[in-house]
Amino acid sequence: MKPVAVIGLGDLGLACALRLQEVDAQPQGIDPAPARQAEWHQLTGLAAGAGLDELRDEIAEIFVCVRTTAQAAAVLDELRTQSATCDRVAYVITTLEPAFAQGIGSYGAERFRVIELPVSGGRAGARRGDLTVMVGGDQAAPGDTEFLQRTLADKVFSFSRFGDATVVKLLNNVLGAYNAAAFANCMALADRAGIDASNCADVIRTATGTSWMAEHFSVLVDDLLAKDAGLLAGELGPLPVIDLADADGFITLLAQSRKLIS
Repeated sequence: MKPVAVIGLGDLGLACALRLQEVDAQPQGIDPAPARQAEWHQLTGLAAGAGLDELRDEIAEIFVCVRTTAQAAAVLDELRTQSATCDRVAYVITTLEPAFAQGIGSYGAERFRVIELPVSGGRAGARRGDLTVMVGGDQAAPGDTEFLQRTLADKVFSFSRFGDATVVKLLNNVLGAYNAAAFANCMALADRAGIDASNCADVIRTATGTSWMAEHFSVLVDDLLAKDAGLLAGELGPLPVIDLADADGFITLLAQSRKLIS
């Protein structure tokens, strides 16, 4: 394994870094927060860097796991100014604003490639190494996909245009948000009917109405779901309102979608 760096040791970044250590990828953790540096040291016995000026020259694979688009842009700007002694690739795991993701390839240079890499599976998937990852852009090489499959990913999907992987990730998360909202509405309907919502939830979680969101409803990160819905709406316009009382519209919608994916 080549040595790697993980920039951003929050929930997902830390999980990725620990998984990379398990498969002997020799990760260097970097995060400006002292508490996260201390947690990294406690879990791995390794010292974490506070900034990119501590990035080792031999690092070839860099995972950018910061929280916001602005933070990702700042990391890429700084990486672009550094003189590396090896070919480098930066996997940008951060969920980006679509307009920024479409132009992220411009950060790439002769010795520095950028791969848009939104993921699904969260902290648990990263620790198990079975994330679903979306490789975006035209700077990825076959070896990059193989590296991801050896380390973090169970399924890898490729998109040749920068930005498409981010939109697909947002669509996935927005569908999850719809599922969470539908589950919440059904609990409210159960209460309106005088039914114990907790008992109703147990039934749904073992029946055909279940979903990943229903099964993990109590631990959802609500603000992140709302943020991703806002990002997608900013890119594609107002999100659809689903009216199940409109039977004809509902049936037509299902028919159109089946035709699209067939």
